[in-house]
Amino acid sequence: MDIGPGIIEKLRRISFDLKRINHILITHLHLDHVADLLPFLKIASLLKRRIKIYGPIGIGKWLDLMITDRRIFGYLSDLGCRELVEVHELWDSSLRLDDITIRAKPVEHFNGIAFRIELGDTSITYSGDTLPDRRLIELAIGSKILIHECSFPAGMLKGKHTSSEDIIKIALEVKPRILILVHLYPEMEKNLPAVLAQLSKTLGIKVYAPRDLEIIEI
Repeated sequence: MDIGPGIIEKLRRISFDLKRINHILITHLHLDHVADLLPFLKIASLLKRRIKIYGPIGIGKWLDLMITDRRIFGYLSDLGCRELVEVHELWDSSLRLDDITIRAKPVEHFNGIAFRIELGDTSITYSGDTLPDRRLIELAIGSKILIHECSFPAGMLKGKHTSSEDIIKIALEVKPRILILVHLYPEMEKNLPAVLAQLSKTLGIKVYAPRDLEIIEI
């Protein structure tokens, strides 16, 4: 889910075989969520691997521009990247991938969507970037794991994002067993220990703000 800058290198560090990746879910087209997508597709073309990409409305046009327009990265088309990519545009959608159910809902962040993934009795909702959004809450209710952006501490919110004060209200409605905070701006990282302590105390659940390469056992 999302493939921002540095993802390929981090996967290499943990000896993860890129050939195992067949599906990529994209919440929106901002650079910090797609920066490694084109390098990944170049690798896939060299490995002759077909990739299915699921993202918001417009991602197909964006990929065509990136891969086939000679003024940008058109040489990727010469490598066969576009022919190896199967694009699925989602909005208020659901689909089935083998034993996995994926649901998508639009959220308030520059043509963004959130995802809910269900496999057996495990359910994970990933917000992507968003303001507090009723559609996201309704999608997430009952999820065992909520991965939600928490960009800024209370009182310091900027842009279409979620604050630590907002996340309390959201988690109280969703009632996840595990809350994972992502998309932390520097202002948030400075205040992170206090925010995590407050969230754990208020919500009474496990709350994580994972660092790169950290593994969370569920």
